[in-house]
Amino acid sequence: MTDASNLRGAPGASGASVATAASAAPAPLDARHRAAVALLADLIIPPSADGRLPGASAFDVAGYLAEYAPQVLPALRTELDRLDAEARARHGRGFDALDAATRAALVDALRAAEPAFLNALALETAGCYYQQDAVLAAIGVAPRPPAPQGFQVIAGDLTLLAPVRRRGRIWRDAP
Repeated sequence: MTDASNLRGAPGASGASVATAASAAPAPLDARHRAAVALLADLIIPPSADGRLPGASAFDVAGYLAEYAPQVLPALRTELDRLDAEARARHGRGFDALDAATRAALVDALRAAEPAFLNALALETAGCYYQQDAVLAAIGVAPRPPAPQGFQVIAGDLTLLAPVRRRGRIWRDAP
């Protein structure tokens, strides 16, 4: 598994501290939830048939969520618990005990009934996956930060800001 702190472009990757109080941060996922996230990660981004690209479970998606998207954890926990309860109700065993085809069918059924189900997990899984050096190299992208090496930044037309500047200050200082 890849350490989430090793991700390129991830918030806080430049060494800046994240201003989140430890007491305000949601609790990390427990082992059962982490296992479900790993199983779901491969449904979201499965390994390629030729083995060139790993599935998303090859990376620590749960660790990434805890570090870079802790705000999704409470809702995700609820969705994972619901998924496990549905698996038990429909199949008599937990989500992690189902075979891959049954897991996929269950998730598809829940998403068909509620399209927003697990949306945050899908988005964050893609974010985690496409920041991995192994994935970038496999898709032909240099595993490096997008700047300063070689990407030309197109100059914008700063005259478009003239109306905003003419408006003047419209905010108040924070106390």
